[in-house]
Amino acid sequence: MIEIDGSVGEGGGQVLRSALSLSCLTGQAFHIYNIRKNRSKSGLMRQHLMAVQAAAAIASANVVGDRLGSPELSFLPDGITPGEYSFDIGTAGSATLVLQTVIPPLLAARKASRVTVIGGTHVPFSPSWNYFEEIFWPSVARLGVRGETAARSFGFYPKGGGRVACTVEPAEVLAPCLVRERGRLTRLRIVSAVGNLPKAIADRQLQSALSGLKGRLERGLPMDIETRELAIHGQGTFIFIKGEYEHAVAGFTALGERGKPAETVGAEVAREFLEHHESGEPIDPHLADQLVLYLARGTGSSLFRTSRVTSHLETNLMVAGYFLKLASRVEGEEGGPGTVMITPQP
Repeated sequence: MIEIDGSVGEGGGQVLRSALSLSCLTGQAFHIYNIRKNRSKSGLMRQHLMAVQAAAAIASANVVGDRLGSPELSFLPDGITPGEYSFDIGTAGSATLVLQTVIPPLLAARKASRVTVIGGTHVPFSPSWNYFEEIFWPSVARLGVRGETAARSFGFYPKGGGRVACTVEPAEVLAPCLVRERGRLTRLRIVSAVGNLPKAIADRQLQSALSGLKGRLERGLPMDIETRELAIHGQGTFIFIKGEYEHAVAGFTALGERGKPAETVGAEVAREFLEHHESGEPIDPHLADQLVLYLARGTGSSLFRTSRVTSHLETNLMVAGYFLKLASRVEGEEGGPGTVMITPQP
């Protein structure tokens, strides 16, 4: 059984989720302790427990320690069973993080699977559904992942209630990723949305973002701009920016919250996008760590440049090394741009 200290690296839920994915994929059991030790509320929260239960369901796993607040967990997978699965987090816990836990092992199943998750789709510290659908999914599709994504409704903190789904087809081999240059920015897409709040808030978010971008991008750049009013449980707002480059895509989301002016939300997403854009690098910092589990089982060596090396990236590389034979290296300091190299070993 592989022993994992959950306080290493970023010390949050990613250590657990990546271990669950790779355990199901490889059939190797693991024991993790100090779960989320570096967070203010350590141990298993609702969304982490749902990731455990989802992984256990698809891999018929024997689990010890799967309870709220648990600081440790033992996970012994059997075999991956394709099928139709539905998981209700019961809170605004991240639905996209649960999906990202089960997608890698389901790629190794004999038949296609469909996974529905009910929970938060636009919540802090996780990929928004827009990011999942428009950045993450097309990026892994280029590696050979096949399937479809669908959102029936969105969910915000604290009520959740969003319903999203993903179909995953078997993929015996995945291609490596070789992206050193992104080319020029060809199009910008901006979506500003509100749920059960005045549409004027979405307009203010949008105008603030556009003001932040003004004079910082190429003149005459094509833009797709959209404001939306959502039917959701509770209230919420978000704004999403997608940059389409010749050889890459990048995305950033900012969320509204009580007491946070719409102008601040718009300025926040513009600033994050510009930090990436002005680095000149192709892969945004969120996608860099999300690609690791796929590239670690690719058919050859991967090499890509990212605008910011993060602790999440380094943590995922470390956890992948517990379960898979691979050589990996990151050139660049945390917080700055860097080059990532991943070579699966026979």
